[in-house]
Amino acid sequence: MLRGVDNLILDIRRYPEKVKKAAEALVELLINYSLSFKAMGAKYAMFPLHLNEYLSPKLYKEFYWPTLKAIILRLLEEGIKSWVFFEGRHDAHLETILELPKGWGVAYFEKTDVVKAKQLLKGHTCVMGGIPVGLLVGGTPEKIKEYIRNLLEQVKPGGGFILAAGVGSVPADTPVENLKAVIEAVEEYG
Repeated sequence: MLRGVDNLILDIRRYPEKVKKAAEALVELLINYSLSFKAMGAKYAMFPLHLNEYLSPKLYKEFYWPTLKAIILRLLEEGIKSWVFFEGRHDAHLETILELPKGWGVAYFEKTDVVKAKQLLKGHTCVMGGIPVGLLVGGTPEKIKEYIRNLLEQVKPGGGFILAAGVGSVPADTPVENLKAVIEAVEEYG
């Protein structure tokens, strides 16, 4: 990833074994870094994924998933669950999450259809996300409440869902009344 997305995609085609070796070289580094926080009481390690939506399912399973899966499994063995932020659209790769043990952590989705994700991962993985940032910034309180009501009707049964904005933080210019509408909708429908 240090060479940028464009070069990495070319490298996958030109030097596939070198790309795999580079990804594998990062596994222990990321595990050790994550475990360094265990002594301070950390129970989760957070991983933002930037490349997942740029890869076909075939390339994702060959170049990305093996090392990510290895990291998640190793941390779980050490008592640390993972909180993976699947940026962009991860719909094409959802099934790979089922290769992890039940209860491995949280799958936080930016643009992925969380209703579809919840249906597939129900009872296996906690799904997080669901509120488009565009709705928070540009919607009305009424539209936000209606959206959340409809969403929660679909994803709330059975638990295993955390309602959140599609990104970790909303823009500073988000209308306060829209944020209040989220809280009110959760209190009313959640």
